[in-house]
Amino acid sequence: MRAYRSPLKLFVFGIIGIVLIAAAADILFGHWLSTAPDTIDTALTTRGRAQQRGDVLWGGVMLVAGILIFGGSVIELFRRRATVVVGSEGLVVGSDAAEGLIPWANIESISSTVVSDPYDGSMREQLVVELQPNQAIDSTVVESATGGGTIYVDAHDWSNRVTEVALAAQGAHDHYQRMEAVRSYEPPSIEWETTVDQLDVAESDGDTAGGESEESDE
Repeated sequence: MRAYRSPLKLFVFGIIGIVLIAAAADILFGHWLSTAPDTIDTALTTRGRAQQRGDVLWGGVMLVAGILIFGGSVIELFRRRATVVVGSEGLVVGSDAAEGLIPWANIESISSTVVSDPYDGSMREQLVVELQPNQAIDSTVVESATGGGTIYVDAHDWSNRVTEVALAAQGAHDHYQRMEAVRSYEPPSIEWETTVDQLDVAESDGDTAGGESEESDE
C-alpha cells in the first residue's frame, strides 16, 4: 500500500503560487491593481522612491514564494512520490529509496492520531510509529517529526485516510511477527519421545518377568 499527497490540495497550492506570481508582477511592473509610487511630472518624489523600494522588496518576496509554491506543486503532481509505503520488509517513510526503510523488526506498533497544530491550532492527522526499545531512526533520513522512540508522520494532505494506512501497516507488521514465530518454532524431538516410550516398555517388561518368576517359585 502507498500513501500519496492529495492531488487536489497540490492543485490548490499551485493556484496560490500563480496568484502570488501575478500579484508580484502587478507590484513590480504593471500597477494594474496596486498603487503606483508618487510622481511629479513623471519624476519620483521622495515618498515615491520609498514606495518603490517597498514595492521591490515585497514584490520580490511574493515572486520567489509564488515560484517555489507553484514549482513544488507541479513537481509533486508529476512525480507522484509516495510519502509512505507499506512493504513486505518494513515501512518506507518519506522516500521510495531504501534509506527511508524502517524494518518491521524495529517497529513495536503502528497507529493513527489527530493532534492540534501548534502554529494555527488546526487539527492534523498523523501516522504514529512506535519503535522497539533502544531503536533510533535518523530524523535527517526519515522526513518526519521524531520524539524519543516514536515517529509522527504528518498525514493531513494524504489522498488516503490515515486510518486505512495505519490498519494496513499494522496488518503487515502482525503478519511479519507471525512468520517470524513460525520460522523460530522448533517442534518437539521425536527421538526423545521414542526413547521415553522405549524406557516405559522396558520397565513394563521387567515387571512382567518378575511377576512370572515369583509365580513359578511358588
